[in-house]
Order: sequence, then C-alpha cells, then structure tokens
Amino acid sequence: MSAALQHLVDVLTLEVIGPDRWRGLGSQDDGVDATYGGHMLGQATAAACASCPPERVLHSLHAYFLRGGQPGVPYEYAVERVRDGRSFSTRRVSAWQNGRHVLELMASFSDGAAGPTLVAAPPADFATLPAPESLTGYSELMHALEPPPLPLEWARRPLAIDLRPVNAPWSPRGPSAAGGIRHWIRAVAPLPDDAALHRAAFAYQSDESLADCLLVPQGLTWGAQGMTFVSLDHAIWFHRRLDLNDWLFVEQWPGTSEHGRGLAHGRVWSRAGELVCSYTQEVLMRLEG
Repeated sequence: MSAALQHLVDVLTLEVIGPDRWRGLGSQDDGVDATYGGHMLGQATAAACASCPPERVLHSLHAYFLRGGQPGVPYEYAVERVRDGRSFSTRRVSAWQNGRHVLELMASFSDGAAGPTLVAAPPADFATLPAPESLTGYSELMHALEPPPLPLEWARRPLAIDLRPVNAPWSPRGPSAAGGIRHWIRAVAPLPDDAALHRAAFAYQSDESLADCLLVPQGLTWGAQGMTFVSLDHAIWFHRRLDLNDWLFVEQWPGTSEHGRGLAHGRVWSRAGELVCSYTQEVLMRLEG
C-alpha cells in the first residue's frame, strides 16, 4: 500500500474515545485557509458506519458544513442513534474541532431488501470513452503544468485515489459538453474488502472537484485571486456496491448559481455501466475585484 493510500486509511480509521464518540486525525495543510471538506465528510461517514452493524449498509448521507476546519487539529465525532427500525437505521453525526461545531451529517442505512429494479442508462458516449489505462494521470498532468491551475500544495500532492481525467479544463480534451469535469478513479493500491471503508473513502473523494464544475464556464478555479469558494452542503446516495478497487467513471456537471450560491451534480458508474451512486453539492461563490 502506498504512503498516500495508507494515510487515507489512517484518516478514515477513527479512535474510540467513548460511547458513540470517535476522534479522527486532523488534515494536512493543502494550501488554503480552511481544510479540505472531504476530510470531515469521510470521517463523519466512517463514524456513522461504525455505529451500525455491517448488515446495515449506508445508502444516503446529507451533510452541512458549519465552519471551516484548521489544518493539523484532530476532529471529534459524536453519533446519535436516531432510529433503528426493522429495515432502516438513522444516525446523526456532529463533528467538533477545538470546541467548535464544524459539521452536521445525517446518514441512513438499509438492510438491502429486494424490490423493483430500474436500470439507469449510462452517458451517451460511455461505450466510446477512453480506457482509464490509456489516459494521463492527474498527478502527471499537474506536474507538467507550470504554474499549475490550482494551489501548488493541492495540485501536486500525492494521491490515494488514482484519477485519470477524461474532461477537465486542465486536460487535453477540455471540459465535457455539459461544461463539467469527468474522470476515472480507482484506489492506487488494493483496499480491504470493507463496504464501510469504500463508502467513507468515496465520501472523502467526492469533494475533490464536483463544485469546480461551477467555475468552468467562468474560466476560473477555486484558487483564483479574490475567489471565495466554500462548501455549504453535500449529499450522496449509494445505489449499488461501490468498489474502489476497480475503475469507476465519475461524471460531474454544473447545475445553477445565483445569490452567491452554486449547485453542482455528479454520478458514478461502474466499468460495466451500472449507476453506483449519485451526489450533489452546494457552495458559496464570491469573487472580489
């Protein structure tokens, strides 16, 4: 396992500090004032999963970012067992750092009982997408750009999740037809076969570039001078088994922006063309000067 992937596993492996209480590692400095929102999102997801038996599988989460975090400072997570029914369990997770309430998350778990099935159609060009193995990796692209389009600490950090851009402003093909960012993702080395770990790892990863799609039509990035770009809330629905040991295709696109807020959307497909999960995020967007 690479050092970057081991660090991600360590970030998502929480320390028990009391009944339904956990502590997680603080985040690394990634070149911005606050911390990467996916860090809190992944850890809160891990805390929610740790409070449920393995036969109850996470199927949705909704999170609100209340305050920015501080690099290097541990987080503490308190889980409230809101309900355990015959088929579903509900958990509320509150994240704290230095006595400051920084995130609130609701998570729902299901026993996976059978029901009617509706198969979603993959993107129209799915059959002709370039294979991930044929694409230049994100890290290689960022190291080839001088200067990189994003803050240096972020753009050239070691990755735990291999990311192969199909469409992005910084890739040879440019943004997608919908003005969004699309890529293949997979763990850089095999992760343990643990459904909760894979879901928490995707929750961590899901904040990586979703909201960036809102800036693509403006020709901007969140690292642009005078840009305030802050996550407000984030939701994920897990439809099928999510396996980060196999390539997954991530399609993301801008929704709308108004009154200083923007909404972006994403879907994740297996290599076989099955819809694995859907997610969305709202952000604060302000540009001074």
